Amino acid sequence: MGAWDITIKDIRLILKDRGALYTLLALPVVFIAILGVSTGQLITTRDEMKLVKVGVVDQCGTELSERVFRDLSSIGGLKVKKVQDRDEALLHLQDGRSSVIVILGKEFDQRVEDLDLGDVFDSEHGKLTKGVASLDMQVESGAAFVGVAELVEYVVLSAVLRVVAPEVARRNPIMARMIDRMLERNQEAAVSDAAAKSPKLEGVQSGSSIIYQTLVPAFIVMFAYFLLNIMASSFINERHLGTLRRMQISRISLFQLLWGKTLPFLLVSITQSVLLFLSGKVMFGMSWGVYPIMLVPVILATAISATGLGLLLAMFVRTESQVASYSTFLVVVLAGISGCYMPRDWLPELMKNVSLATPHAWALIAYQELLTRKHPNMTLVGQCCSVMVAMGVVCFTWGSLRFRKREYPS
Repeated sequence: MGAWDITIKDIRLILKDRGALYTLLALPVVFIAILGVSTGQLITTRDEMKLVKVGVVDQCGTELSERVFRDLSSIGGLKVKKVQDRDEALLHLQDGRSSVIVILGKEFDQRVEDLDLGDVFDSEHGKLTKGVASLDMQVESGAAFVGVAELVEYVVLSAVLRVVAPEVARRNPIMARMIDRMLERNQEAAVSDAAAKSPKLEGVQSGSSIIYQTLVPAFIVMFAYFLLNIMASSFINERHLGTLRRMQISRISLFQLLWGKTLPFLLVSITQSVLLFLSGKVMFGMSWGVYPIMLVPVILATAISATGLGLLLAMFVRTESQVASYSTFLVVVLAGISGCYMPRDWLPELMKNVSLATPHAWALIAYQELLTRKHPNMTLVGQCCSVMVAMGVVCFTWGSLRFRKREYPS
């Protein structure tokens, strides 16, 4: 019997163990699918849910107010819809059909007519001191934005002034000519930029939320270490059934035995990561970054570190209860320290440094570089992969020495 025979045997055992397959392959997909539904980012809802819904009541009904509506509609991230009257708008705000409502009063046009350049450039001392109310406007925020209502009002005022300011400036002949020239240059620049843009770079975040560029890799890393439990249990079962002893007395070397036992879980870990990335792409429209092929070494390095740690754990446990408690402790604690439960940017500086003692942290750094940067630092990615492989080799070596001492006493 060789290492490959042991590998095939263990793969067959894993395939027969539906509980293990569910834990390693199905559970992670179900978990991120639930996460997608709860955050409104599943493929059926993500485009709708990630937009801020704005209801606009146009009581003025002039060309200028219509231009304000069109300008608001052109802002990315907003879904702007006209509402019949104020009462209906408030009802939309209450039932969630609108997150913010903007009411353009009947005197909106006249208030704009009364403005001069001084009012636009010095809003703190001119006719705009009262904010949107100065233009006969109202801005109401729903429950989701109640804590930042003033910020929402400021953003709306800025968007309105983007339309109003040129109209006020055009009353001055010199300013009117300058604005016309600026518009011509802007149009030429826009055409040049559109021609020069690289589709490859534009696709980094298109069709997906940054939520999934961060959370999916985090849970991929966390679930990769779920195999600690199943891998350690495999050694316990082999020991109890006596098959481990029979393999030991055969002509197979120690390295072949351990490699044959480890390889199936390495393949399962790689399959799990690939499946989760495919699920992220299909269900959430997740981007694989500018260089998707570079995800392969990160997936492989993560799998090596996970299986190495799994072998080491298997050499320290003797019962199933120890497997359950030790593996759960390692999975939960290491994931928490490294930043799998929250973006690493949220961690205190001390915790970021401490987390570098875990392979999880290096995997997260590599994934963040590849999935959220338009120009990933490949040197950093290579460094992260090297560290994870080194950690896996150290754990495998330590586990092998522990196995020799424990199973081959001199």
